[in-house]
Amino acid sequence: MQIELNIFRRSKRWLIIPLIASCILGCAGAGEGAVKGAASGALAGAASGLISSLIWGGDPGYHMARGAAVGATVGAVGGAIEGSSKARAEKERTAAQEQREIDQIRRDIGNDAFDGIVALAECKHEVAIANARVAAESKNGNHALAGLWVEALTFADRGDEAGQEAIAPEIIRWDREINGRSSFDRELKKAHSDLLDIRSEYLLPRTCSG
Repeated sequence: MQIELNIFRRSKRWLIIPLIASCILGCAGAGEGAVKGAASGALAGAASGLISSLIWGGDPGYHMARGAAVGATVGAVGGAIEGSSKARAEKERTAAQEQREIDQIRRDIGNDAFDGIVALAECKHEVAIANARVAAESKNGNHALAGLWVEALTFADRGDEAGQEAIAPEIIRWDREINGRSSFDRELKKAHSDLLDIRSEYLLPRTCSG
């Protein structure tokens, strides 16, 4: 694995904020298809925001809520079929702006880690692992670290203690905020709890066993 040594992360502040997805169901003028599209986009934004918070620190609730809001707006606007031309134009402008934000999240953590964490949120463990391992080979240090965390979260979600044991040294080596095994275990436990909350928020089974 090739990782640049210029990874910089701010101190983390784990202030969990409940995700609010009410706008997904309450956006006026959106049909059923738009609601489904919004939920899908919001799930991707929330899940990728979780990885973003692991890489750059800060409040994971903020990152996840921002992703959820972006996905909700984009999905709702995409399905809007009513309203004045002025209102539609404003929605389209907002959607374009917020789509750029969710695209930025994807660029920040890399395509493979982004796709991997979304697959994990949907309980597609094999897909998540495959994407995570490709990401971990990236020459971009942030993308590689994101891949390692996606893989670690997948192991945690499976209850695979051997997998967690194997990947812990890599994350401890490259993540400057992780100061040893107890630090790794603590962060992984918190991140996995957030992942379960994301599933619940978007009406998915909280655990992959149902």
